[in-house]
Amino acid sequence: WVRAGGPFELAVLDMLMPQMDGLALAKEIRALRPASALPLILWSSLGRQESGAPELFVAQLAKPFKPSHLFDALITLFHGEARAAPSKPASMPPNGDPGLAQRHPLRILLAEDNMVNQKLALRLLAQMGYRADVAGNGLEAMAALQRQPYDVVLMDVQMPELDGLEATRRIRAAVLAHGQPRIIAMTANAMQGDRELCIAAGMDDYIAKPIKVEELVGALARAHAQRSVAG
Repeated sequence: WVRAGGPFELAVLDMLMPQMDGLALAKEIRALRPASALPLILWSSLGRQESGAPELFVAQLAKPFKPSHLFDALITLFHGEARAAPSKPASMPPNGDPGLAQRHPLRILLAEDNMVNQKLALRLLAQMGYRADVAGNGLEAMAALQRQPYDVVLMDVQMPELDGLEATRRIRAAVLAHGQPRIIAMTANAMQGDRELCIAAGMDDYIAKPIKVEELVGALARAHAQRSVAG
């Protein structure tokens, strides 16, 4: 799959596998893709740190591992804490701006079907001072908007039942008692033309997954600015 150019963002490798163990496979993968393009996590039941693993893996998890351990590893990886620090000072703390919600209060609905992605997004929002409601698909998002007002919907593009693009079209066509929210697209594809598709469907803004702190902060700040002008 890797040799064929599969669009993977992370690989979790078992240490003990037939024919080729996790370390050998990691070396093969690393010869094809650098760590910046495809980070690796090692899953091992040996209960010890493997020699040579630090150069190949961003994290090692011991079997049986708790879901919280995997969650913490993903948080560290996708928030950049496991990678090399930038050569210039960051424009904001790696966990975002803890005072953002106080300066830019927003009622947020997160439309995301993947539970890991839900937790990642909710934790990041919480670090900025926001509390968000969650919808597991486009239909749930539409139902939530009928029940109560939201300033912002963080809308995953690919969801079961009703995807983000079609959900946005239906939301824009609906007469909502509380008015229309600002809809921010979230997509893991980040392919050329994705932004245009999202805007054409009625979305207002666009961020790629895995979510970068700076992009989310910027999108929320723009949402508050639009709300202030409209209000």
